[in-house]
Amino acid sequence: MEKPGIEAGMAGREGRHKFIPPRSEALRTEIRPVDPVPAGLDGLWHDCAGAWESRRSRSQRLWAKALELEALCRQSEAWHEHEFKEAMRTHRARIKRLGARWGAGVEAAMPCLVEAARRTLHLRAYPTQIMGALAISEGALVEMATGEGKTLTIALAAAAAGWSGKPCHVITANDYLAQRDAADFSRFYQLCGLGVASVRAEMTPPERRMTYQAGVVYCTGKELVADYLRDQIALGPYSDAHRRAMIYLLGRHYSGQGAVLRGLHTAIVDEVDNQLIDEAATPLIISRHAENEAMKTACIAADRCAAGLLPGEHYAVNEREKEITINEAGRKLIAEWCEDKTGLLNAQDWVMDLVQQSLQARHFFLRDKQYVMIDGKVVIVDEYTGRLMPGRSWRLGLHQAVEAKEATEVSEPSETLARLSFQNFYRYFNHLAGISGTARESWREFWRIYGISLVEVPHYKPNIREDAPLRLFYSEDAKWAAVVEEIDQQHRRGRPILVGTRSVDASERLGRLLQGRGMVYTILNAVRHEQEAEIVLRAGDLQTITIATNMAGRGTDIRLGPGAANCGGLHVILTEGHESARIDRQLKGRAARQGSPGSSVVFVAFSDELIQRFLGPIRKRMLKFWLSKRLPGGATLLKLGFKIAQRKAEKKGRRQRFMLLKQDQDITKNLIGAKAKSTARSEAF
Repeated sequence: MEKPGIEAGMAGREGRHKFIPPRSEALRTEIRPVDPVPAGLDGLWHDCAGAWESRRSRSQRLWAKALELEALCRQSEAWHEHEFKEAMRTHRARIKRLGARWGAGVEAAMPCLVEAARRTLHLRAYPTQIMGALAISEGALVEMATGEGKTLTIALAAAAAGWSGKPCHVITANDYLAQRDAADFSRFYQLCGLGVASVRAEMTPPERRMTYQAGVVYCTGKELVADYLRDQIALGPYSDAHRRAMIYLLGRHYSGQGAVLRGLHTAIVDEVDNQLIDEAATPLIISRHAENEAMKTACIAADRCAAGLLPGEHYAVNEREKEITINEAGRKLIAEWCEDKTGLLNAQDWVMDLVQQSLQARHFFLRDKQYVMIDGKVVIVDEYTGRLMPGRSWRLGLHQAVEAKEATEVSEPSETLARLSFQNFYRYFNHLAGISGTARESWREFWRIYGISLVEVPHYKPNIREDAPLRLFYSEDAKWAAVVEEIDQQHRRGRPILVGTRSVDASERLGRLLQGRGMVYTILNAVRHEQEAEIVLRAGDLQTITIATNMAGRGTDIRLGPGAANCGGLHVILTEGHESARIDRQLKGRAARQGSPGSSVVFVAFSDELIQRFLGPIRKRMLKFWLSKRLPGGATLLKLGFKIAQRKAEKKGRRQRFMLLKQDQDITKNLIGAKAKSTARSEAF
């Protein structure tokens, strides 16, 4: 096991820690310089370079190398214990010397790493897993199908990264997976001479500081970004390593003793599309509650005012952009409402903004969809994974507007201390790599923002999943009736069934419909999540019906129970298309893992949110007329409309992420101590 590193806090001459040279101390705050994202002609040229880096011949080269290494791995099984340990010491020392260029030593060390996994975990790596580990060591975006063994693939690469002595973080989808993977692979890392640990949300700062000393650290992206921001706040102007060294020599005190990270160098991201694409749309903000009774009272009053406004008469609703525009009649009504008020409520412009927030909360932030109510509190639901996000809140007064709408206690407004987008944060790593079952749809965005190219790993066994054509319906009721009928038919065959829904409300509605047919089912959503691991474990058993909200991002394989393969394997039903075809493909990929049988089907209705938000008013009117009159070709037009709406949604999402990245680059300097650093540099000692 590795010994914890020495903390560099300086609390005066008495009880000072051992002096660390500036270069070693600099590792705590050293990040890779971030260049602007290429745009225009530079962006096109950059995309051409990405297409070349992602060319198929590169994947073929890595596959051929993986087959060669597999033969060497088989030979290493005959090593005696002393031969194995000697090989381990040799490769570890070589990669330690390589340091930041640790990837150059992975190919030679692979037989040793694979043998370590076999001896401790009784898992023999397949060529696909060896290829994936090689690609990660080259800093690639790896597409590997669900069930192919991504966890072992990551561990093989992470162990080599840990040997370099540089900080290595494995980013997982949630705390449960971080804790599980660190525990499951602890014997493997121990044999490799490495410490492994996991970060959990409930940890205290001293526990986090000790955890981050491990050679390989498993954690979620949210926890890592939050710790980075808190460190920046704690260090303030002393994030410069040379300044910290000078302060030490002068025996002076500085306030950065609370920093927990030992640096950023290597990040290996599991479910990389969820972390670097889906989660990238929202920045992570460190804030503190600022007591403001006047603001809480104003939010409640603004909600009452908003209740008196009528859509179409006083304001317009833009479903596609999720915007509210108050017209002249609405402004006049708000002005009249403010006339007999005192204090802040007499300020019309300010009240107008609060009323607009209240209207957005009423139209676009719905219970059991964007949030749930637990013990009288508003708890946000992750749009992409269906998980609860306790402790998170919407900013700019929106969270208070939702609370006022629900007539629950309004929380204190928050004050922003630091903010950073996930996009910018992951660009700080010197070595960034990721793995996912669905990466190729977004390869261009990965390359342009993060500079990582695509490597596609072939299936170890042929994929025999059967994807049925889209099932298309005009009305929502007809769609749900067809979904229930599909479940009933497949259930009679004895097949395990996984049903994906877009919201808590939809999953509960389907549950009631199935209950009316006398079918037994299990619901996995933001409200019913306590037994998640057990539910997923049994989801592949015979005649099991599992209804899951956004199962796509949960990061856990569904394995077929005894006899399930003979009935046709897992049948996946998507009750609604997602805003990204990539996430639809991810959910379909839960079926037919490792060459087993399986199938999928997608149900689409004209009333689905995706079509209503993104198809456009003219196309919607034409399609509605065609479908209502039952004219020939209606199904074809609805299918085309679905594809167009999905492409528009994907384009809008990309545009939002690029805009957020640019905005974040402009704001970060001011919010994470840049001004303080500039001021500190101008001060004389």
